[in-house]
Amino acid sequence: MESKRVATLTLDDGRSIELPILSGTLGPDVIDIHNLSKLGLFTYDPAFFVTASCSSKIAFIDGDAGLLYYRGYPIEQLAKQSNFLEVSYLLLNGELPDAAQKTAFETRVKEHTMVHDQMNKFFTGFRRDAHPMAVMVGVVGALSAFYHDSLDINNPEHREISAMRMLAKVPTIAAMAHKYHTGFPFMYPKNRLSYVENLMQMMFAIPAEDYEPNPVLVRALDRIPILHADQEQSRFERGEPVCLHRFRHRRIVGAGARRRERGGAEHAGKRRRYIARAGICAGREGQEIPPDGLRPSRLQEHGSARLGDARNLP
Repeated sequence: MESKRVATLTLDDGRSIELPILSGTLGPDVIDIHNLSKLGLFTYDPAFFVTASCSSKIAFIDGDAGLLYYRGYPIEQLAKQSNFLEVSYLLLNGELPDAAQKTAFETRVKEHTMVHDQMNKFFTGFRRDAHPMAVMVGVVGALSAFYHDSLDINNPEHREISAMRMLAKVPTIAAMAHKYHTGFPFMYPKNRLSYVENLMQMMFAIPAEDYEPNPVLVRALDRIPILHADQEQSRFERGEPVCLHRFRHRRIVGAGARRRERGGAEHAGKRRRYIARAGICAGREGQEIPPDGLRPSRLQEHGSARLGDARNLP
């Protein structure tokens, strides 16, 4: 972010201070106020309505305008021309994968979809009528008890393996929470299936019958998590650093905290505008869904982010 201008704040006692004005590629300019402490002052913005907590090269969101960019790519292009794992690769690595990188990434994710068999016992500690999101919080948080080898958030290798595990295991845990809630037996992941096909078979298959995911629903469902892949400056992500400040197992605890925040009825809504813009859900019967394989065009990388609300899709 560039700083070429300043704003001057003058107090009623005659004291004044110059505050840098920062400009990002996207979004409004922001005033850097960290020097206010020199005057013994703090700002008051309890809802974070006009406060940016960080600069970002990952995502930009403007919920009111229905704008969402990942690494400079408009969400409507990513939703139509990429799949969820490609977008995950983009967010983690800064660039869309080529064919070989995509295959290697998908294979690596599939290698981590299984959860430890002892995790099955966690579910029996919850009531059958517990909200699946509440169950998710407990089980996702428990992952840190099974992976002591990758808890150092300052270690790049630990961060990478933790990201792979979360990306691979959260669908498995989500499906298990759903199955426990509905009273059906758990279904194991199958490596021959795609990411979304695997989720659907774990959610809806039963041992007594064969299950083949509907390709139209697979494509539609593959697009929806793209919208939730990174929320950057939403109020839920702003609370995560507070939750994680003193936790050694901060990466997995933080993931659980985010899941909990998004479980309420308030989590929401403006993602529907992105869905409408991108045209990403199957609508009328026979409506064609664009195939994978087309590469989106990229906007210049950006350096600021703005608050945007979101809530669970129906």
